[in-house]
Amino acid sequence: MKDLLNIKKVYFYYGKAKALEDINLNIKEKTLEAVIGPNGAGKSTLLRVISGLEEPDRGKIEFLGERIDELKAHKIAKKGISHCPERRRLFFDMTVSENLDLGAYTLKDRNKSRELRNFVFEIFPRLKERRKQRAGTLSGGEQQMLAIGRSIMSNPKLLLMDEPSLGLAPKIKKSIFAAIEKIRKEGTTTLLVEQDAALAMEVSEYIHVLEEGKIEMRGTKEELKREPRIKEVYLGI
Repeated sequence: MKDLLNIKKVYFYYGKAKALEDINLNIKEKTLEAVIGPNGAGKSTLLRVISGLEEPDRGKIEFLGERIDELKAHKIAKKGISHCPERRRLFFDMTVSENLDLGAYTLKDRNKSRELRNFVFEIFPRLKERRKQRAGTLSGGEQQMLAIGRSIMSNPKLLLMDEPSLGLAPKIKKSIFAAIEKIRKEGTTTLLVEQDAALAMEVSEYIHVLEEGKIEMRGTKEELKREPRIKEVYLGI
């Protein structure tokens, strides 16, 4: 498998505060990789830098061999990177179907758009049942399903997912992560940021541990589960 995303020596500051330090990351195509770490570690900032919502202060980011770190967010989206942000960012006065349509704004192929919508309804049957319902009236779990579905509608080459389980009940978390596994099996490369380390490690092939803006550890889930500090701090073993 070839590299889809390459991040090389990236630094990012909020004012004088260092949020990301010397980040080096390679994401292989058709994989699901996760970034775990405590609150304030820089996980969400990392995704914002990749998607162009923030510009790195140093370093470079390449996507499919092309440098993207100086591009605006909408141009990065058109190249095939879709960002499903923390806290959903839905259009609450619009229906489920209208929110999904907005996710497909970069697609010109109507047949592909229809195919993607059917896939979203397949992995999230509740959205099909509520397709004419306004997003603001959905439950928290249903809103998260819609946020993920909207991100899929652009047919991304790389899907960035920020804290998809945030604030959800355990049963809903499991259904969300079952859908994430189906997305991976369909061949969409996914970079997942998640505070629930146990859940993230269950579905991911490779995990990066981000603490205080630095990647302190990385490896397969089998490798990390053998690390005493991971077991103590992240898995509670």
